[in-house]
Amino acid sequence: MAEIALNGEGILQAEHALLWIDTHLLSHAALVQLLLALALALAAWAACRALGLGRAPSTPDAGWKADPLVAPILREVRHSAWAGMAGGLLLLANATAKHLHLPHHVLAMTASAALAWVVAHAAGALIKSRFFGKLVALVIWTLAVVHSLGLFDEALELLDDLALTVGHTRISLLLVMKGLALFAVLLQAARLVTGVLDDRLRHADGISPSAQVLFAKVARFGIYALALTITLSAVGVDLTSLTVFSGAVGVGVGFGLQKVFSNLVSGIILLVDKSLKPGDVIEISGVQGRIAQINARYAAIETLDGKAYLIPNENLISNEVINLSYSSPRQLLKAEVGVAYGGDPRLAMGLMEAAAKSVPRVLDDPPPVARLASYGDSSVNLFVGFWIEDPQNGTANVRSDVLLAIWDAFQREGVSIPFPQREVRILKDDA
Repeated sequence: MAEIALNGEGILQAEHALLWIDTHLLSHAALVQLLLALALALAAWAACRALGLGRAPSTPDAGWKADPLVAPILREVRHSAWAGMAGGLLLLANATAKHLHLPHHVLAMTASAALAWVVAHAAGALIKSRFFGKLVALVIWTLAVVHSLGLFDEALELLDDLALTVGHTRISLLLVMKGLALFAVLLQAARLVTGVLDDRLRHADGISPSAQVLFAKVARFGIYALALTITLSAVGVDLTSLTVFSGAVGVGVGFGLQKVFSNLVSGIILLVDKSLKPGDVIEISGVQGRIAQINARYAAIETLDGKAYLIPNENLISNEVINLSYSSPRQLLKAEVGVAYGGDPRLAMGLMEAAAKSVPRVLDDPPPVARLASYGDSSVNLFVGFWIEDPQNGTANVRSDVLLAIWDAFQREGVSIPFPQREVRILKDDA
């Protein structure tokens, strides 16, 4: 049975905090310091606007300033430039008041709050999620302000007194906040580590693309699982008591997410057996394109027309897939042309081979070869076969280039390409 506990000590601490605020922050001297702090903050804001310190640079950042980790921090520091300047002015005013033996508690607290604003926003910029970044910045700034007020220990005791007892387990608000803070830090550290690991794997020699993806996924899952385990252990959760519960939940989730797990396992199988890997050019269900990436649930297939097909991994296992890059990136293409019966097919075949060789993407070894395919109703049907080694750049475009080169060659040499003709006779009835 759950029970919320709030003892008398917490109430006494709250009353002590209110008394301290009334003594130090609501006096005449405190109000004068507060007005001075407000004036210095407005002056800092006006100075930053006049100097353009809070604006984004006219030219994009380059070098170390464009680093994905440094760029968001610099952006937040620019936006918080007024707070940093206000903090500096308040520190100067606090030092002056302290030297003249004048009251300066409010000046010291506002200076700490202004500088903490800059630090908090810079720290929040390290988190990709904008919402959680702002939340972390707010928490850091609030802690800094409470610490500057000298109420940090009292605030911790108050949060610890706000507790919920479930059975033999006592869960306080302080414990929950510590757990969330630790998990946020570990989660951000895990993202940084996995980002560095992904970059190292991409540039590693001797590791195939499929193995790179597999290692990255396993490492990412392990690091996130470790972060969650450390967080639960740090807040006092008995991990052994979760084994039976997690097993029962796992069975239920397994039935509900059968397709998801099927796609996950299929993706791992594809990466392990190396039958399909990122960069391969495949054809499945009439879709031809390059595998951009193999994710946990689906594979992203990019076509030359800019479309991205998200095909479930299970379909790549159970359906027929043509991998044009499996054994070799080379691919044989054909261009078919018909010539008139009155022409010379040997001349036309020679012109077709020469025209195919003139296209830059067509390989010289093996060379293009032209053959007579059949005798049609209106033409002698020929084709030229040629090889390319970059099918990921498209096949229709290179076939079009070859056909255009053949057209130009036929026009120069006077080889005609016939078109179907029909002769219609009208018979008159003698009757």
